[in-house]
Amino acid sequence: MKKMATSCYQWFLWIATILLIAVVSQGQLTTDFYDSTCPQAATIVKQKVDEIVDADKGMAAGLMRLHFHDCFVRGCDGSVLLNSTNTTLAEKEALINNGSLRGFEHIDDIKMDLECSCPGVVSCADILAMVARDATVKLGGLSWPVFLGRIDGASSVADEVNSSLPFRTYNFSQLVATFAKVGLDTKDMIVLSGGHSIGQLHCGAFFERLWDFQGQNITDPSMDPEFAESLKAQCPRDNPLLFKGADSTNATFDAVYYSDLLTHKGLMDSDVALMSDPLGVEYAIKAVQDPYYFLFEFGMAMINMGNIPASDPYGWRKNCAVIEPCNN
Repeated sequence: MKKMATSCYQWFLWIATILLIAVVSQGQLTTDFYDSTCPQAATIVKQKVDEIVDADKGMAAGLMRLHFHDCFVRGCDGSVLLNSTNTTLAEKEALINNGSLRGFEHIDDIKMDLECSCPGVVSCADILAMVARDATVKLGGLSWPVFLGRIDGASSVADEVNSSLPFRTYNFSQLVATFAKVGLDTKDMIVLSGGHSIGQLHCGAFFERLWDFQGQNITDPSMDPEFAESLKAQCPRDNPLLFKGADSTNATFDAVYYSDLLTHKGLMDSDVALMSDPLGVEYAIKAVQDPYYFLFEFGMAMINMGNIPASDPYGWRKNCAVIEPCNN
């Protein structure tokens, strides 16, 4: 029955995707972009992602997160992968990213394998899109068609990150506004927040809710008391940054994230904020009642996010970390 449900949702995903092709194609993105120039690209990426996640399941969330943080700043152009230069501090060095984003070395390895097979063909931005999909599927998510043909950017500016990415302290309205700036709607925001289904957070991301809610030296009264106590054991008041909060999903990409929100076990303010609006509550209930509904919708939302156009496309970078285009 589980396999049949998965197949049905996968079928509907592909049908819905067909309806998006005309829109996406206007941005010159297609699912068969590399069929003639590098037909083995998807296989190479999947094999590498499987190896990476088999060695470290926690890396799946990091790989997915790179795609998020890339697309919200300058569009999906691989700019999050660029190193800083003598004159410019890059996105990866921004306060919200530095020490938080990881997986850069794995993207470099994948790029190297692709360059060996198809020199100067596959863009770094497309690698991020394929990797995010494959990492999600590896931990139990449904697959989705990845539209390809993105062009890498040549600029990466740390100062642009804070004005582009959603903060962990944002309320519902602020989250909606942040996603709207890149062309994503409220439903996209609620669904993509489900990316928090995998991975772990440093205690600092929710420390105030545990120990100093609204500066009152108390625990957030909206948090489940038993859950709060278990987190406090992992995140002591006197040493918050050396511990991580427990991953309640057991490294599986599923709808447990929304179940946690409905039972007052959310971690960050931005997670809890979803329950402050009827749309967030309604979606969470649907996701819990039908987990495959969430997995299906997540794939569709990832297609939408992956279609955010690059603001300043430049060329295909041979080295994802530096400006050295293979062709233009």
